[in-house]
Amino acid sequence: MFERLNKWPWLTLQIVAANVAVILALATAWYLAFMRQSDVYSERLMSTFNIEPGQLHAMYVADVERQLWTSVTIGLFAAILASIGLAFLIVRPLRSLARTTERLRHGDYRVRSQNDFGEIGRLAENINALAAALEQEERRRAQYLADLGHELRTPITSLRGYTEGLEDGVFRADKEFYELLNGELSQLTALTHTIDAMHFCGADTKRKQSGQEVAVGVFLLDAKASWATRFREGGLQLDLQIAKGLSDRLLPIPANSLKQIADNLLSNMLRYASTDGPCMITAARGPNANSIAIVFRNRAPEVVPETLPFLFDRFFRVSESRTRRQREHPTGLGLSIVKQLCLSYEGNASAMLDGQELSIKIDLPLSKRRKSFQWANRVSDVASSS
Repeated sequence: MFERLNKWPWLTLQIVAANVAVILALATAWYLAFMRQSDVYSERLMSTFNIEPGQLHAMYVADVERQLWTSVTIGLFAAILASIGLAFLIVRPLRSLARTTERLRHGDYRVRSQNDFGEIGRLAENINALAAALEQEERRRAQYLADLGHELRTPITSLRGYTEGLEDGVFRADKEFYELLNGELSQLTALTHTIDAMHFCGADTKRKQSGQEVAVGVFLLDAKASWATRFREGGLQLDLQIAKGLSDRLLPIPANSLKQIADNLLSNMLRYASTDGPCMITAARGPNANSIAIVFRNRAPEVVPETLPFLFDRFFRVSESRTRRQREHPTGLGLSIVKQLCLSYEGNASAMLDGQELSIKIDLPLSKRRKSFQWANRVSDVASSS
């Protein structure tokens, strides 16, 4: 019963009813004005000529009244027909939009609505933009699932090959064999951890952990201190520069999210940086007074301009040979996590290439408050721990 009522053209009926109500109101006002004018005419006739209107005047009034009602009736039917036509003309693009949104609701993201003029045209443009965004997101989701299946299939296939080789006597259960198994399991573990991180780096994380703030100086000095040893072991030097007046500014971002950003960026820098150039972290003011631009810069000969647009894509790796050489199992999700984290906190992440020098810049918002801490003491503490 209710489903049938929902399918009725209620907007059309409302437009027709509104037009009919207006016409009836005008007809009533017209009739009352005529009757009032007739009474005024009779009073003037009596006062001017000292006569009383007779049968002739009554016949004239009745004839005019009949003509009035006839014209009102004809006008009413004509107005109803015109209002129905206009209502269907107005509602037609809305019905098209309704069909479009219905197909979107059922998962057909390729549907587009015909653009019109005015407010309905702008609504159609917005719906088409929404459909395009949903279609693009659906393609990304399908590609993500395909890439995820491929990434999971690789270590699982290797593990199956190792176990079958062990059963057939091809491999011996020695230390080297267990190291191979442990490497493949580590790859699976790292992949599952990064997938979990991608699920929890959105707006929900920001809402649950709102209110936590970290000073810029503390964040960057801690990141340098925790990675300096690994950079030295790789023959690299990690330097840090913070613009004056930014060290005590606060980032309205939880410490664990900032650590994820720094760890992923520094891990990427350590993996692909060349030893014939410094690795720099610079912090400067952003486009406005309440933002900061942090740039991670290093020489990366393996990064070419063709790969630059794909650095933040999921599962993208610049060089498989480099990771195999270093016996690592990167998931290709690090920079993608950085991008999502920055966007979730109203920031952004971008990459630039100047010759062989790669710069990854993250823009983050700053709190209006400042944190007072002993900058010189902090520097000396980090220098001693490094």
